[in-house]
Amino acid sequence: MSKSVQKEGMTSRDLQAAKRRKQLLQTAKKLFAEKGYHNTSTKEINRAIGMADGLIYHYFSKGKLEILHTIVQDSTEGKIQHLEKALKNMDADMPIRDMLLKIAHIIVDNADNELIVILIREQPLLTDEQTEWLTRTFDTVIGQLSVLLEKRMLKGELRRLNCKLMARQFVSSIQSYLIEQTILGGGKHRDQTESDKHLMELIDFLLECWR
Repeated sequence: MSKSVQKEGMTSRDLQAAKRRKQLLQTAKKLFAEKGYHNTSTKEINRAIGMADGLIYHYFSKGKLEILHTIVQDSTEGKIQHLEKALKNMDADMPIRDMLLKIAHIIVDNADNELIVILIREQPLLTDEQTEWLTRTFDTVIGQLSVLLEKRMLKGELRRLNCKLMARQFVSSIQSYLIEQTILGGGKHRDQTESDKHLMELIDFLLECWR
């Protein structure tokens, strides 16, 4: 059932509860990224949105850890779905350099700094099921990209190499760039011109290795 259909059947009280739940998640996400999970109390989250102490358990019965797991699940799903759709609809006739640059921009432009920090810092707090899901999801993206690269290899645009390893090398390079900007750069990304230059240099290097 679509979200629009769900909303039509919701009462004003339901909508208000959904809005408050979303606000709670957004606030907790910001605080977890800034201060860390262990240094953020449920009282602090409540105080930040003007909610009475204890009411947080009405939305998340298992408390703060459930909030963390929900943030990781919801935020990651949205990003991955957007990327998967973009890869599925990628123009097969686009020059390979342009294709890779477009994919790189999709990843970079939709990056979530807070989520990156949380995933790196709080990874030990994730459940085994979440870790396995994240791994499977990442592998799905790698699989889609490797199919695109294999088509280019069969056209003679690339050397006969392991396409999955090429896909992993490409995605890992973009991830390293994002981590550098988020962690070492204090979350301040380079301006568009500088970012474009860096991504083009990276892609040109990879293509030189692959051709």
